[in-house]
Amino acid sequence: MKKIFIILLTFVTLSFCSAQQKLISISAGLSTGVIIYDSEEIIEARKSLENGSRVILGGLFEIDFNPIEEVSFFAGTDFLTDFNSKSPYASNHLSFDIPFGIKIYPRLAGFCLGLAYASGFRSDYFNLEESGKVNSKTSWGNGFKFLIEYNFAHSGSSRYLPTVGGYWKHMPRGNSTYDNQLCIYVCANF
Repeated sequence: MKKIFIILLTFVTLSFCSAQQKLISISAGLSTGVIIYDSEEIIEARKSLENGSRVILGGLFEIDFNPIEEVSFFAGTDFLTDFNSKSPYASNHLSFDIPFGIKIYPRLAGFCLGLAYASGFRSDYFNLEESGKVNSKTSWGNGFKFLIEYNFAHSGSSRYLPTVGGYWKHMPRGNSTYDNQLCIYVCANF
């Protein structure tokens, strides 16, 4: 038993030393984009805001498991805020999702396509002239995320090079409503 353990430990150690990319990697980044809401409440609240501008900012964090160069499995968190500024009234939203899925690298350097299952919710805050202040939260929904990205660190030359990409996420939010998020992002790799 001791010999098998030593052999396995040696194999794992050598695979870490000889691999072009790490077996497990971490990425964290910032995102922005467009959110298309299906909720009548949000659509009407947006129409009632006369002045102001929307600010959509978010972040993402993921852990990648890279068993081979062409495939990566990942799990992480995405959040996206949508709030208005320069207006006395508010229609602000926070989307929080937990995606996990697969990325396929078709041997085009760091280019990859990905598909993920996502589960999450959205919190809403309204401060409108007609209805006053209202806080609400949607039920947890299960959706999907398609992504396309280029990971400059995929070749193994340096793990500190960034990843840039974009995704489309379709998230049901309960009561037959859904959100569509079209986002771009840049990540640091660790």
